[in-house]
Amino acid sequence: MAMNPALFAKTSPRPARWTVRSVDRVREAAIAAHLGIHPAVARVLAARDWTESEDDAEFLNPRLASLRDPFELADMQTAVDRTVHAIRHHEKIGVFGDYDVDGICSTALMLLVLRRLGAEPVHFIPHRVLDGYGMSIERVEELAHAGVRLLITVDTGITAVDEIRRAHELGMDVVVTDHHLPEGGLPDAVAIVNPNRPDAPYDGASLCGTGVAFKFAHALLKCAGEAAESARAFLRGLLDLVALATIADVVPLVGENRILVHHGLQCLSRTRRPGLRALLAESKLSGTALNPHHVGFVIGPRLNAAGRTDHAGTALDLLLTESANEATVLANKLSALNRQRRSEEASIVDDAVAQAESQLASGLDSILVVAGLDYHLGVVGIVASRLVERFHRPAIVLRIDPERAKGSARSIPGFDIHEALSACAPHLLTFGGHAMAAGLQVAPEHLDDFRAAINDHARPLFEQRDLSPEILVDAPIDGTEITWEFYHDLQRLQPFGEQNAAPLFLLGGARPVGAPRVVGTNHLKVALRSAGSTFPAIGFRLGHLLTLCESQSHSVDVVFRPTENTWQGRTDIQLELQDMRPAAV
Repeated sequence: MAMNPALFAKTSPRPARWTVRSVDRVREAAIAAHLGIHPAVARVLAARDWTESEDDAEFLNPRLASLRDPFELADMQTAVDRTVHAIRHHEKIGVFGDYDVDGICSTALMLLVLRRLGAEPVHFIPHRVLDGYGMSIERVEELAHAGVRLLITVDTGITAVDEIRRAHELGMDVVVTDHHLPEGGLPDAVAIVNPNRPDAPYDGASLCGTGVAFKFAHALLKCAGEAAESARAFLRGLLDLVALATIADVVPLVGENRILVHHGLQCLSRTRRPGLRALLAESKLSGTALNPHHVGFVIGPRLNAAGRTDHAGTALDLLLTESANEATVLANKLSALNRQRRSEEASIVDDAVAQAESQLASGLDSILVVAGLDYHLGVVGIVASRLVERFHRPAIVLRIDPERAKGSARSIPGFDIHEALSACAPHLLTFGGHAMAAGLQVAPEHLDDFRAAINDHARPLFEQRDLSPEILVDAPIDGTEITWEFYHDLQRLQPFGEQNAAPLFLLGGARPVGAPRVVGTNHLKVALRSAGSTFPAIGFRLGHLLTLCESQSHSVDVVFRPTENTWQGRTDIQLELQDMRPAAV
């Protein structure tokens, strides 16, 4: 999600710890020779423990042919057989989705493949405020009364034990496709296709909901008699949806996800979907070679805004429309909703930060739990992420209603927030999610008890842990190594994202030159000279470091990631600064 830099401009961030990965220079040289890449890029791979056992052709050139057989997922054959039977016997099929980017994309993907195979499916996406997360007995009953005989869930369903039991009572079969963790026993569905099934894990894959739906689509086409080349072309055309969801859902970009996103971003850059073309145009990204940053910070928030402030159906309509005119209208509406979402977010953040600072002042809380009567449910998850960024500790943000306080939790690496909620289950009405993010509900009168309980659970885990922000630096680099050859070889490690972060480099002893200044909303603009070369640099939200650059008789150490910057027809390698210190002696 896009961050508003002004949200935290009132206070300077806490100083970060720099942790520089250890580098085996022998391994660096071996990898550079083996892969034929720049030594500084090989240095990153060596620091990240890359080995030749990882097929270099696969790593640098991910191939769709290397995707695993979808039938390796448990229950896939049963799910396919039941769906093919429904299509051939003209049973009414329903698709039950979710309101975030992953839920919207998986719903669109499932509708497209079912329509291609001759079905005329109906669908339902819950309203975040009116319906809440996941399936409900009321909506299941409505679908059954509408004649649905096969209900396929996407990005949801793994915890819907009671709802699926009710579906069976009404004569409706359910096929679950999901990726979330179960909270207890599995529902009694006809088939459960989920890589995170504890009884049949799909090892090594962290697919999002749309990734699971894509595997289901692949399996369906294999069994439905579609010509192989036609099926492959159709599946390739779905990869824009898969890439959008995989990046937006922040699942690891390794293994199959790396392959899907690599090809999906190419598909998205040249998408034929009128809605996505209009959204790219509205976002000024038409003709751009898209990367995960564009999805995570520009496109994804616009799609998410529909479910946060209105209804996710608007985003789904955009993905499915075949009308260029309608696409333009919908893209403009999503952008307007996103501006509304940002405004609502900003007003809540101020209050949430004040509550968090008060809790931290007590010295007792390791996990922030803040709540408000007027917090918009559509943005509480974003606000929780902002608190994590600001205070570098897990955060829970809740909206208080008369009967329940409902909201979202976000965590930091190394702390399983889902496990923490499980430990506090007696204080909760409901909860669900995974290690880094979760949703929960608690009775308002139990809110203080819950806050105390989750902090009691976390305190022993955090007593020996430094909670100041940490910057993990992949490798030191010399100014002579920052060349276009280095930059282009570095891009071969794309796509960057969860568990394959864009590499960070440490440049020591650089000298600020020219006229350093603060631009925009607290961004540091400076030129740095090292080893006879001068590099433009930008530090977003690092305006408080200007004083380090103004005394140009002193050198600085900087942590940065390299980017491209074009100005007045000239393109340079720009250092995107993450932090800066006086140079080490």
